[in-house]
Amino acid sequence: MSKLLITSVFLVFGAFLISTGVVAAPSPRATAPTSEFVEEVFIDYENPTHAGNGPHPTTESSNFSLTQGGIRWFSGSAVKYQVTGSAPTGGNTAVENAIAIWDGFVTTRTFVRDDGSPSTNPCGGVNTVQWVSIDGSGGTLATASVCRNVATKEIVGFVVTMDSAELWATDGSSDKFDVENVASHEFGHVAGLGHDNPPKSGCLTMYKFAGLGETQKRTLGLGDKLGMDALYSTGDTSAGSGCGL
Repeated sequence: MSKLLITSVFLVFGAFLISTGVVAAPSPRATAPTSEFVEEVFIDYENPTHAGNGPHPTTESSNFSLTQGGIRWFSGSAVKYQVTGSAPTGGNTAVENAIAIWDGFVTTRTFVRDDGSPSTNPCGGVNTVQWVSIDGSGGTLATASVCRNVATKEIVGFVVTMDSAELWATDGSSDKFDVENVASHEFGHVAGLGHDNPPKSGCLTMYKFAGLGETQKRTLGLGDKLGMDALYSTGDTSAGSGCGL
């Protein structure tokens, strides 16, 4: 069993909430361009094929996809987020580890867990990683909702939702989804990257499939690093850790 990342939904929001996988209806557009915010929702669905079409690659691809041609976090203060809901044992630590991976590549900001006073999300609420039962086991695995300022192309907020009804593990168990593996992919969207679709990108964190027992996405691959360099001038264009599961 694997999950397929296949779609993006573009919404204009005055308020936003995910509680059961249902997105609130959008409010009218703001009149001032500098206060017009759009939320893009990446949804991870189930797919029966482990690695997509074709054989799983043995080398890392240089592919990457920039969301909306290149949106990013501009320089500023720390981005504080909260974690809510009932996580599996060790799940929240795995989420923080996943975020830390990307934190080193987003050179303009740092990401800090602060359940007491998370930063405001201009699309509604606050920056959040939430464990919520979306649609039961199967179907949607996780979502990433990225809020951006339309005029400046700056990422200004996020909500990542992990489906608490799925079978999760933190040790790469072959019959469960690895929390850090999936959370790392979702936070790649928060950092500004879209899905990598070609089968040759199967070793990348932003590849559209995530399989049971997979841990490949815990670390960034070549294409993932090239994408971050394009957004944040990281200077790190080295290969990743190679291809595995």
